[in-house]
Amino acid sequence: MALQILLVSGVAYAHGGLNEGQSPWTAWNTNPLPTILLLMVANLYLTGLVRWERPSHPINNWQKLSFFSGLLFLFLAMQTPIDSLAEHHFFIHQIQHIILRMFGPLLILLGAPMTPMLRGLPRWALRGGVRPLVRNRRVRGFYDLITNPVLTTVLFLAVLYLWQLPGLHNAALRNAALHEFMHFTMLLSGFLFWWLVVDPKPHRSRLHYGLRVLYLGLIIIPNTVMGAAITFTDHVIYQAYADVEQPLGISLMTDQQLGGAILWVPGDMMSVLVAGIVMIMWYQKEVEKEPQDIRPR
Repeated sequence: MALQILLVSGVAYAHGGLNEGQSPWTAWNTNPLPTILLLMVANLYLTGLVRWERPSHPINNWQKLSFFSGLLFLFLAMQTPIDSLAEHHFFIHQIQHIILRMFGPLLILLGAPMTPMLRGLPRWALRGGVRPLVRNRRVRGFYDLITNPVLTTVLFLAVLYLWQLPGLHNAALRNAALHEFMHFTMLLSGFLFWWLVVDPKPHRSRLHYGLRVLYLGLIIIPNTVMGAAITFTDHVIYQAYADVEQPLGISLMTDQQLGGAILWVPGDMMSVLVAGIVMIMWYQKEVEKEPQDIRPR
């Protein structure tokens, strides 16, 4: 029912928000909410770092750079003309989706944001909001459910496949509310998946490092299948792009093939790259467990 409401409620196309004569190359998203939320998150992180006088696990400069790079990536994907161009070209849409599902969440979590952001909260919010939630049995049960490794992986892949279905993808391009919901589910599924893989301190993932590498290897297969299927399809799948101008002047088939290749190759490369990072984290953890006198020098 909710999906039906979304499908029929938006009379304007998602790409119909351009003013007359305005170019998608210069059209910024005028919805201020993403920028406000990103600034709030950045403020919490910085405030928490200032308040954290004696850190038990200090945040180094690389982690800080990673965190703010992740916020910047999300800003670029949601607020700049990338968002407008994504509604005109399938391949740019896939770049936007990779940022929302992979680059943004991964970089933010590599910045170990949990402790700084909690310390950045006002005391009333921490005492009256966070602590009661953490102690609530139902909330903890729900957290255990949504961070189940099998569920998060299935959700991560299901969101990818769901929004590549021609009917839903075309509908999202023609309906602003559904389009925003698509981006929200991609961002959420990305954070849930990478939360278990990256293991930002003081969080401890229930997945052993070896299993994390295995999970990253397994998601390559469905990602490759989806990307290859789109790349080598001999007809236009996503007809909604025919309803708008093509700023780059490429054919719909070329656009679709580029999009499939971007979904396929960079998506697979991201999984391989993060698997390498996890293996380094695994090695460092094993070194920390060794007695001081037998550690490699």
